[in-house]
Amino acid sequence: MRFEKDSKVTHPARVVVETMMDRMDEILPHLGAVESIQTISRETLADGREHIVRRWQGTADSAPAAVRPFLSREALAWTDDAVWSPGEFKVDWTLSTKLSKLYTCGGTNYFLPHPDDPDNATLIRITGDLVVQPDKLPGVPTLIGRKLAPQVEKFVVNLISPNLTETARGIQAYLDERRKAG
Repeated sequence: MRFEKDSKVTHPARVVVETMMDRMDEILPHLGAVESIQTISRETLADGREHIVRRWQGTADSAPAAVRPFLSREALAWTDDAVWSPGEFKVDWTLSTKLSKLYTCGGTNYFLPHPDDPDNATLIRITGDLVVQPDKLPGVPTLIGRKLAPQVEKFVVNLISPNLTETARGIQAYLDERRKAG
């Protein structure tokens, strides 16, 4: 299932990209549904892009109340494997979780100068695809899994959508705070 979410941040695109690449740990206090972010690896590639792998630990609040009792701490964690192209204002990413054998999820996020105010605002466009592997749904015959896959995809995309906009709000709050401080 394809998903796309746009958000506006009232700071220049270059600043937003650099902040997300280099200061995610400082943004953490502004992300209510995230408990911790750990950088596992970071490598500058030959072409100047940055390959960064981070482990995110979500909070129970990041999941709908109805499913919280069924989720372990590990089920609320994910690994973000990203290749940042700051000169192009984008990042290509894939997510993996404990349940990654059940689905694939990845995409490209853009941090574009906002059309309304290109020098002072950023249009964050999060795009991705989440594809459930119907033959890997435990205890479900493949034929039924194929019929259930679109519904499961829609459920998961609806589950993660609020977290997509929360990141933009967190960056906005962090950069506003820095602007006031200095």
